[in-house]
Amino acid sequence: MILYNELKYKIALCTLAVVLFTLSSFAQQVKVCGQTKLNKWGIAPGNYSGISHVRDNLYAIVDDKDAVDGFKLLTLDIDCENGKILNASLSEPEGMKERRAKGEKTKRDCEGVAYSPEKNTVYVSSEEEQRILEYTIEGRLTGRELAIPSIMQRDKIVSNLGFEALTYNDKQKRFWTTTESTLPADGKQSSPHNPLIHNRLRFVSFDNTLKPVESFVYQMDLLKATNKSATSLYGVPSLLALDDGRIIVMEREGCFPKQQYGSWVRIKLYIVNPKLSKPVSLDTPMARVGDDSVMKKELICEFVTRLRLGSMNLSNYEGMCLGPKLNDGRQTLILIADSQNGMGNWIYHIKDHIRIVILP
Repeated sequence: MILYNELKYKIALCTLAVVLFTLSSFAQQVKVCGQTKLNKWGIAPGNYSGISHVRDNLYAIVDDKDAVDGFKLLTLDIDCENGKILNASLSEPEGMKERRAKGEKTKRDCEGVAYSPEKNTVYVSSEEEQRILEYTIEGRLTGRELAIPSIMQRDKIVSNLGFEALTYNDKQKRFWTTTESTLPADGKQSSPHNPLIHNRLRFVSFDNTLKPVESFVYQMDLLKATNKSATSLYGVPSLLALDDGRIIVMEREGCFPKQQYGSWVRIKLYIVNPKLSKPVSLDTPMARVGDDSVMKKELICEFVTRLRLGSMNLSNYEGMCLGPKLNDGRQTLILIADSQNGMGNWIYHIKDHIRIVILP
């Protein structure tokens, strides 16, 4: 038995070494394409905070300031030779149109979105309510929702730092979500006032019965912002579950001085593997979680957008999903930015950008 356990341990180490080597090579070959403005195709400024692939060139997106909860449908035509966006259009499902026509106002701060091909339903996370509701593809509520653990419910989060990330993988039959920042029960949140604190987040999976299955601990990098008087963003706004069980994690940090000039947003994409990680019960206090129980992560890519002379490309990315595969077999990721309805001043207005990332 001892020899068997030692053999299993060595195999696990070898597997991890191969994965890390692959990811290191992987990160060196990733291509981050330029930004494309959605208004190029007449799409009005919005607050687009999440995106999920539905089928073919159709994607579900959410607007976190919309008066009516739900999602919209974005059509994206992407050149499968180079990943260039050729065309885009936006429409609204009939269910949302009906509720809007009735004058309903159900503003729920919809942040994340995930599509289930098996059920042909869309799930939307509400940061205002800390709920994840199910909709038909026509945009009508089904009455079903994910069973959120008590530690992640509305009265247990820091306001505006709850559910943003949401993803579903049909092959793994798993939903994944997390809060944007550290839960109050787990400690302080990192900020320019607490720069030496690592945010530790709980990644929770749910099966097709919509009940929680496993949870893992993810640790963010230390933040770089030092301006205590500026508005700052720091957290995980998006997750992307892959067919092999791994998860791509978006870490976002933003710094917005009062005069806005000098603002910047840094996006880092990491990849983690729950299958090579140790589950941590939601009942386990974070103070008792050792470093060996934190998910190992590997950088895929990072980029910074800024508002300064010679670099007026500031953009606030919040959502991502898989795009089409290119003709040479490379996989694309689609990242979507929230312009806060074109927020800005006479110098610059943030745009609703789409950015393509091409994986090897």
